[in-house]
Amino acid sequence: MTIRLLAGHGRWIAFGAAAALIGATPALAQSGGGQRTDVTPYLGIDQIVFAPIKGDGDALTYTTVTAGVTAQFQNRRVEAVADVQYSHLFGWGGDFADQDIISGIVSGRINIARGLAIDAGALGTRARTDGYSGASTFGSGFTSQVYAGYVGPTYADKLGIFDVTAAYRLGYARVEDDIDRDFPGAPRGGSFDDSWSHMLSGSVGVGPGVLLPVGLVASGSYTREDARQLDQRFEDKWGRLDATLPVSPTLAIVGGIGYENITIGQRSPLLDTNGIPVVSNGRFVTDKGSPRALLYDFDGIMWDIGVLWRPSQRTSLEARVGRRYGSMTYQGSFTWQGRDSSFAVVVFDGIDSFGRMITSDVAGLSRTNLNVMRNPFTGDLTGCAFSPTGGGQCFNDALSGITDANFRYRGVAMQYARQHGPWGLGVGGGYSQRKFITPSGETIYIRGTKDENWFAQAALNYALSERDSIGGSVYVNYFDSSGGRPDVLNMGAFTSYDRIISRRLRASAALGIDGSKADDLDTVIAAMGQIGLRYSF
Repeated sequence: MTIRLLAGHGRWIAFGAAAALIGATPALAQSGGGQRTDVTPYLGIDQIVFAPIKGDGDALTYTTVTAGVTAQFQNRRVEAVADVQYSHLFGWGGDFADQDIISGIVSGRINIARGLAIDAGALGTRARTDGYSGASTFGSGFTSQVYAGYVGPTYADKLGIFDVTAAYRLGYARVEDDIDRDFPGAPRGGSFDDSWSHMLSGSVGVGPGVLLPVGLVASGSYTREDARQLDQRFEDKWGRLDATLPVSPTLAIVGGIGYENITIGQRSPLLDTNGIPVVSNGRFVTDKGSPRALLYDFDGIMWDIGVLWRPSQRTSLEARVGRRYGSMTYQGSFTWQGRDSSFAVVVFDGIDSFGRMITSDVAGLSRTNLNVMRNPFTGDLTGCAFSPTGGGQCFNDALSGITDANFRYRGVAMQYARQHGPWGLGVGGGYSQRKFITPSGETIYIRGTKDENWFAQAALNYALSERDSIGGSVYVNYFDSSGGRPDVLNMGAFTSYDRIISRRLRASAALGIDGSKADDLDTVIAAMGQIGLRYSF
């Protein structure tokens, strides 16, 4: 969940309209100073042991060969960070098949001219596809490669007395899943394939005291997503007027009113001679000749009112209550930016999909000082990327219970990151509820069913010396489904040690434990060990 806050040129700006320019939720402004260029390609080899403590399964041993690069660029025109790697896992014996893994994060901005920039980012990781929604990928042969990315221009500047913003974002998300879904708890037919999304938005505003005592912002947006599964299409068009009335130098009353139209439609699945939907690679085969049926059609007035408190440039709090999508909505955010740490909480409520959610998460990433957390046993992203300058992100929620359906998306998310001297700390967590918008009888989901997800992760690193460092992470994820999937609890922890042998050679070792429990299935607990070498060029 992206956590954002926008402020304009030192004056109050109506939050709801400004935040809608770049996403459904508010992001802490990111800043960096000076110039920096740091590109480090590397090769690595790791030996990993996976030993079941409880549950069925044999001990697994495999070797991982990795090629990757970490990079950071920062100057007047370019801000970018990257941590990307490709790994091949060689299984020992017939119990573990060889695997290819692509994982990493790229986030950047190119400043073209005053106020005009191009933003882009991408994500690669894996997720479980065997019904263990939200669980880690340890020892599982049923995983899917997930990709997401976006690119687009943004404009923000002052034209006379008016603050003007505009943005376009092209997004793409894909889940590569080519396995037969005939195991317990796996969704049949309702698996996400890929989608393209477009978002065009803009706003024009004037601050309080310029023309009127009240600041005003007029804004509008158009969003469209085309998903391959059943040729699904989502469209959202809205326009609104927001007002900001300062009641003190640090406190303002905010509110807005507008009109919105949302439609969601999809075609029917192809039926066999027995009238059963045809499924291929875990997905429905689309009947291209069928009309696109309307699953959701809403148009009406939206409004909200609340308070915005900014006691300093480092701290901001906003809370709003209103009506949207035909029901009451509650949203808010709190952000604090310290010299070497950041903290943010957001309460969100909207209509979303896996494709739009994962690309928005990527778009919310920091472009400077990003600490990408990896699992030492698989190389996968552990769920969170932390940044002490703001713009950190947790992907746990988006990757839990991946579905082709649109849903009403509500919840709360938080993240704290700190980097001080030899210490590095990151904490993230949250809760979300997805209430599905689907036709009854065509997928495993019935209209109104819902998933709930609780997730948390904490990571700590400490530099013992110029050559030695230790780190560790603990995590928990609980996925509660009423849509045909099993409820899944996943918990684990690991600790690692790194030693710089020479200027280019580094050694590492790690120990960990991971456990999963899914409904009536047996609890699985496993211990893991790793030793490895990495050579940097």
